[in-house]
Amino acid sequence: MYNLSVNGNGVNFKDLEKKIYKYACEQACKMMTEILTNLDKMLLEKRDKKVFRFKVFKHTCIKTIMGPVEIDRRVYEYVDENGKKSYRYLLDEYLEMETIGHMSANLVEKMVENATNVSMRKAAQNIKEMTNQDVSHMAVWNIVQELGQRIEKHEDEKIKQYEDCKLNGQKEVKVLFEEADGVWLCMQGKDKPKKGRKKELKLSVTYEGWVRRSGKKEAYLVKNKRVCAGFTDSRKFKKLRDTKIAEEYNVDEIETKIVNGDGASWIKEGLGEEGVYYQLDPFHKSQAVLRNVPDKKEAVKLIKQLHEGEEEKALERIKELMYECGGEELPVKKLKTLEGYLTANKEGLRPYHLREDIKMPEAPEGLLYRHLGTMEHNICDVLAQRMKGRKMSWSIKGANNLSKILAEKFSGSLYTTIDKLLYGVIPEQKFEEIVDAIKRVASKVPSKLKKQKTYKIHEATRPFEGCAVTEGRKAIRNIFNDRCATELIYR
Repeated sequence: MYNLSVNGNGVNFKDLEKKIYKYACEQACKMMTEILTNLDKMLLEKRDKKVFRFKVFKHTCIKTIMGPVEIDRRVYEYVDENGKKSYRYLLDEYLEMETIGHMSANLVEKMVENATNVSMRKAAQNIKEMTNQDVSHMAVWNIVQELGQRIEKHEDEKIKQYEDCKLNGQKEVKVLFEEADGVWLCMQGKDKPKKGRKKELKLSVTYEGWVRRSGKKEAYLVKNKRVCAGFTDSRKFKKLRDTKIAEEYNVDEIETKIVNGDGASWIKEGLGEEGVYYQLDPFHKSQAVLRNVPDKKEAVKLIKQLHEGEEEKALERIKELMYECGGEELPVKKLKTLEGYLTANKEGLRPYHLREDIKMPEAPEGLLYRHLGTMEHNICDVLAQRMKGRKMSWSIKGANNLSKILAEKFSGSLYTTIDKLLYGVIPEQKFEEIVDAIKRVASKVPSKLKKQKTYKIHEATRPFEGCAVTEGRKAIRNIFNDRCATELIYR
């Protein structure tokens, strides 16, 4: 730590930087208030007076990345298409001033971005350090819940459009890959299942193929990855998966869709559809063999046979290994478990590029059709790193809402979604609540305010300033250099 003393009062460069930044933010907030007030007056004069009737002022404190911005906004009354009274902020619409809970879209983005990487408490601490806005961890939690609920509501609306055949994407591709899996999370409270502590959170990823990543090292990235996730039953999740595809692609032009999964029944929903083929995930296939074959050399041979499309030979070899076990109960039981798992997923044992019933068209220029098996990587990156481990437990709503945000983030559409789902129109019932609250507050304000005494703030230098300093005194003084007094904890 390098401390640069700039005056006799012991203000170092670190403190000076913070004070200047705070002062600049405070001035920016005042400037923002003045600009918004003048814009609101301009809109009052330029509005269509036959349509919009000025009703009341609404005092609002908007939390921004610069700090709190206080403003008295004008609320206007108008009649909507159904002939009902509604209320809106013309200033909000003019500036596209989207908020959640009186927080600006920029601040919401910062909070959500942090919440997808670290805990709510750490996210609140990061926001406090990066901006001039002090927020609590519960404020971050509330933002995550609100945004997650809005995303889910938007998804339900899209599903309804899909069921009514009103959702038709424009992009045309002949081949689409889809991989699905789940992550088991510890639940808390009333959401705990009767047996065990965990529930499965579903995840699905679709993409068009692979493209080579630039650089010396040979590596590949999936193209146009789209993610959906949530706690829901298999039927609704299948509709959500199909809706995500129909929203972007012209489904009539998709000739082949390869579905990769671990054999769970919810993943196999819709396999009877034309052009849809199932493949057992290579990772889970190899994992099952390694767990249930005692001889690891034999396990490697079985895995090789399965990867090369020799599933019949592999199943025969498993039966032979049962006889070679010499009647030992545990090895035979494990081999039977393996045989049952592979038999139940026999239609997907052979890799898709080795199957005669799948006629893959030529890949577009720059695109490759490679081996499947990206799901474990996606489970780790999208859900597990943030939501599993570290003694975490979840409610169904909390996990579901965060998973919706994580899905949007890894689809590359989080910020677009935040902008799309925030709005400034309020219903009549909410408006009446606002007016009542204003009247209650106004009635408590006295007509004349008493004169108040002012007290000068006492200032002092750092401890042991201007006197002989020992090593112990230096240590005490350095504590106050690195932290403010409110952050010190005495044990």
